[in-house]
Amino acid sequence: MNLLEQFVVDEQNADELRGPDCNVASTKNNPVVIARVPGGASDAEAAPVRELRSFRWAYSPNLQVSPRNPSGLRR
Repeated sequence: MNLLEQFVVDEQNADELRGPDCNVASTKNNPVVIARVPGGASDAEAAPVRELRSFRWAYSPNLQVSPRNPSGLRR
């Protein structure tokens, strides 16, 4: 069973997929299932549409940016 079938995503709402990969790294695009109401429709009118998109993640520690130090550089 592929990701589209497993998460009930229409193929037209999916980015290009690659084969199975258990390594989730910040240097790779990773498949993510999102659900959102189609543009132009109110929440009451339409049910959310599931999409399979590619995203990258990144770690940003809380110390990196603060109101006192917006550049994140140590002084």
